[in-house]
Amino acid sequence: MARFSFYFLIVLCVFSGPSISKDYQLTQDTNVKFKYFVASLPFEGEFKVFESKFDINFQNPSKSIFFVKFDLMQSNAGFLLATKAMKQVLDAYRFPTVIFESNSVEFKDEKFHVVGFLKVRNVSKPVNLIVTVLENYSADSEKVRFSIRASFNRRQFGADDYYPLVRDAIIIEDVLTINKSH
Repeated sequence: MARFSFYFLIVLCVFSGPSISKDYQLTQDTNVKFKYFVASLPFEGEFKVFESKFDINFQNPSKSIFFVKFDLMQSNAGFLLATKAMKQVLDAYRFPTVIFESNSVEFKDEKFHVVGFLKVRNVSKPVNLIVTVLENYSADSEKVRFSIRASFNRRQFGADDYYPLVRDAIIIEDVLTINKSH
């Protein structure tokens, strides 16, 4: 009986010990800024976050998971005419969400280098995302503040209307805060 109790105690310690990863999320009303170019002039829009999950593994960052779903119908391209054109080009009425899901995460040079798949118009393509944490954080942190940067070619997703007047490049660049899920 003592041997069973000892093994049970070890199993209990292993499976109920402190978690090495923590779940975080963006608030549902968060906007993520993006830039696009019309006749080489920069314009800015915002993707509305619909759902997100950041499972950050503090001991082994390569096991972290980043997931964000954007609502195109609530997103904007900076002004009304551009927003209508964006929804047309991205076929938002048929495909109302854009999804980013990490595939691999590497932590180097004080940054998360995330390779994931961006799904736009039901087409998935790999995209590199650089996440720079702006403050000290740990598994006890209630909030984590960070900057993000990614770029992609919209025409890879079949969103080629108005080209070349509207350039290929879409640049996602913002400072965001994720909150621990409870």
